[in-house]
Amino acid sequence: MSNLYFIISKFLAPLVNPINFLIIILIFLYLINKKKNILVIYKINKLIILILFIIGIFPIGNIGLKNLEKDYLIQPEIDKIENIIILGGTFRTHNSFVLDKIELSNQSERLITSIKLFIKHPNSKIYFVGGDANLVSQNKNEIDLAKIFFNEMDLDLNRIEFIPNSRNTIESFKSLNNLNIKDKKNILITSAFHMKRSMLISKKYNFNLIPYAVDFRSISTPGALNKYQYFDIVSNLGKFNLFFREILGIVAFKFFY
Repeated sequence: MSNLYFIISKFLAPLVNPINFLIIILIFLYLINKKKNILVIYKINKLIILILFIIGIFPIGNIGLKNLEKDYLIQPEIDKIENIIILGGTFRTHNSFVLDKIELSNQSERLITSIKLFIKHPNSKIYFVGGDANLVSQNKNEIDLAKIFFNEMDLDLNRIEFIPNSRNTIESFKSLNNLNIKDKKNILITSAFHMKRSMLISKKYNFNLIPYAVDFRSISTPGALNKYQYFDIVSNLGKFNLFFREILGIVAFKFFY
């Protein structure tokens, strides 16, 4: 089931991206209508353009992300952490291998936070879970990059365990399920927008994790003029895609599992 879920999710990813889908439909209908000039198609295209305009102008995606992130805004102090679980996606894997140097993704705050906690809790252990999320394997695994990164940070690699071959969040928890750590004090580090789905999946595998959310995307600068200064249609579209993907991931998990 997990392999089927992975294949379907990766094949459908470009099409279930709402902005991609709307633009593809818009172009397709435009080409059809260019020859036949059907009134109903013209009206549908106008509606699609209006929807794209609304998503781009108004912070709908940001509002959605705020709803996903709101439960993790305040991080309680945690004592005596035993295990620090980091979900992958923190490296620009292909770039790193092409350039022969570590390149971090926009989710790299997961790594930075893990180092801070690792140093603060000297008896803790890191579990870095990752793999190759491509449909066709590139033989370029982020686990290899994680080993280089933590070594360059001069951390004790004996306190770090690398869990390979996890292509998505579900497979990450399946891999962790094989380890004898459920009775420990475990924290989960992942992006705030992704935490709700991660916690949902973790409970399926009977993990009792403490969420440690990072990489918040919905916090905006206060003040009307400041909001105007950072107004960005592309960013609004991107945030809407991100929110939609997370909601779809939650729904798909509940359906398949």
